[in-house]
Amino acid sequence: MLELTKVEQKTNIPDLSSMPKAELHIHLEGAPRWATVREALHRHQGIVLPESPHWYRPKFRFANFDEFGGMFKSYIHPWLQTSSGYDELIRDVVDSFIEQRIRYVELEFSLSLVERVGASLDRVLELLEMEVERARSHGTIIRIIAGINRNDGVETANFWVQKVITEKVISGFDLHGSEVGWAADLFKEAFAPVFAAGKKVKVHAGEMTGPENIRAAVEGLGVKQIGHGTSAIEDPEVVSLLRDRKILVEICPTSNERLRYIPSYQEHPILELDAAGVAVTVNSDDPTFFGYNLTDEMVRLVSQRGVTIADLGRWTRNAFDRAILDEETRSAFLAELDEWLLNQE
Repeated sequence: MLELTKVEQKTNIPDLSSMPKAELHIHLEGAPRWATVREALHRHQGIVLPESPHWYRPKFRFANFDEFGGMFKSYIHPWLQTSSGYDELIRDVVDSFIEQRIRYVELEFSLSLVERVGASLDRVLELLEMEVERARSHGTIIRIIAGINRNDGVETANFWVQKVITEKVISGFDLHGSEVGWAADLFKEAFAPVFAAGKKVKVHAGEMTGPENIRAAVEGLGVKQIGHGTSAIEDPEVVSLLRDRKILVEICPTSNERLRYIPSYQEHPILELDAAGVAVTVNSDDPTFFGYNLTDEMVRLVSQRGVTIADLGRWTRNAFDRAILDEETRSAFLAELDEWLLNQE
């Protein structure tokens, strides 16, 4: 998505766009390519936007999470309020996955946003189902994750679970929003039907708050997959908990940097967590506003953190291992990854 920096251009990095990849932490509404956002807002509303927004500058940091959230209200909500908004946005996001050779995706969409922008949930689910099938025809498996905002409260979470749990296209649920005052274990009753139905439950935890929220998600709610989880590094016992219970952590380095949840990209704990035996994966979170898609993020890790191709392979294997896939498809993806890695030696 971004032009490579001079450092990245000079580094001898393989073509990571050709690598078979997996992405487990990406929000639909924060994933369309900027060129598509520009074109859509110009076509629908006559708004002229720059080719490269100021928040793509290397040293840019959001002042706080509210400023970041305001980006969606300014650039995404107006688009989704048009009759063709969701259709256009979903198609562009799926095109990006296919072009990056992302073989497996857990794509989260916000249930409450569909309601807020006045769209039809039935229509959005239909569009998602159609795009899932189109992606499959191109060799990309997408699992749709229903995103629930914890700040709307437990009763609202229960409402959304009951409303969409039986939808075939919904493979799981994720609890997002501000963690402050909303530990994951508060939602144990709301998510009980999801566990009972055998669908995946994920939680954003340990991004905005300390490791205690990770513990609440793992021990209190019983999840096996954590979004972000950066604060785990502050507590060796939580690191051990993640390792011993084989919890998968969806790491989003540039997101954490741009939102000021880590001091700097160089200090992101992904390498420390990996070295401690925690199963980590690499993800882009909201590439529209952080400027790095999954391929870009991998290039950045190699060029700026000294990550090896073997590291990227191991982290991608972690994602495929926990993916919602039949064993034949999983084995095929892992074999494709192994072949690509072998060709890089």
